[in-house]
Amino acid sequence: MVKKLLKQLVRQNPEALLLEPRDIYDEALVDITDEPKDHWSRQEKVCVAVYDEDKCVAAVMSWLNCDHIEAQEWLNFNTYGAWVGEGTPTFRSNNEGEDYVVNSQ
Repeated sequence: MVKKLLKQLVRQNPEALLLEPRDIYDEALVDITDEPKDHWSRQEKVCVAVYDEDKCVAAVMSWLNCDHIEAQEWLNFNTYGAWVGEGTPTFRSNNEGEDYVVNSQ
């Protein structure tokens, strides 16, 4: 599924950013969207990666050999608050459901 999402994302927006290191975070990639539901002001209809927050936490716990709270704090400080341009990924938590929509052309 991840490979399919990556191919679609590259086709929709070759400038989209992915979390690094890829071998840690690719499994947390769950969707792409051109209607991100986050706090950033974005241009309309720019496709970005959607990562699952719980999967990101699990990935960081494994990668950094830390507990859930430390992983969450690490992500809050180093990842979730970082705006790096229109290709910045967005994040979804389990309580938000799977309501992201990609308007493919």
